[in-house]
Amino acid sequence: MRIWPVMAPHSPDLLSSWSQGGNREMIAAFARFRQDLLAKSAEPFDAVIAYTPAWQVRHVTLLDLSPEHQSSRDFSGFGHHYQYDPPGAPDLGNRLILQSKSLGMAAAPGIHGVDHAISVPLFFLLPEGTTPVLPVSQSLSGVLQAMRLGEAIRSLSSKKREKILLLVSGVISMNAKEMARGWADPEIPRWTEGIISSLVGGASPDWSLLPSLGKEVLDTLDPPGRLRELHLLKGLGVSGGQLWAQERIEGLAQVLIGFDPIET
Repeated sequence: MRIWPVMAPHSPDLLSSWSQGGNREMIAAFARFRQDLLAKSAEPFDAVIAYTPAWQVRHVTLLDLSPEHQSSRDFSGFGHHYQYDPPGAPDLGNRLILQSKSLGMAAAPGIHGVDHAISVPLFFLLPEGTTPVLPVSQSLSGVLQAMRLGEAIRSLSSKKREKILLLVSGVISMNAKEMARGWADPEIPRWTEGIISSLVGGASPDWSLLPSLGKEVLDTLDPPGRLRELHLLKGLGVSGGQLWAQERIEGLAQVLIGFDPIET
């Protein structure tokens, strides 16, 4: 199995910018990244594992094993909605549940569908909508569950050579107060730049930053996934982080970062 991890932004206004033909760097970066991704392997992806911050539950990690998905309208006010209804990946999901349980995680089937944290980046990465998608929830029972999930994905067994895209949120700050009041909190760029620097520029991420991302920092940044994605990537053992683009506007900081593929 080969796993291609990517942190991708999912703000719905990306769709609005694309539909209006705007000259937005993040959209251009998506196009360059997709071209690079496809050039490195002519084989199509067998499935997408989508670790979505829009699906959060307590005490357990849920996986949507539906054979077919429908995208949900879980945002409004952006003037554009993309209907993204891919097939599901129930076999992959069942294997991941078993592997997660073997590592002591509470994992079970659930129903969620494809939310905007999945459909927006996949619109730019896999627009055909034919690649099976496995939505995976975020457990609210501590970051250890996220790290164990990364370990479970890395240790998945496969009867054939599979190519999996692992999609996690690239939104590292979504401060509603900053967005509403229209002023910039100087702490947000300091922390977001630190997070980005820890992920890219070296052979492997510098995870020494993680212990400093406590409640006060997370409350300031207020990302939808509370940066659980970083702990999943640590458990997965990613390397070779490359920053393709970053955006910083009032209340929002998001990145597009690709990592080297992982052979399991």
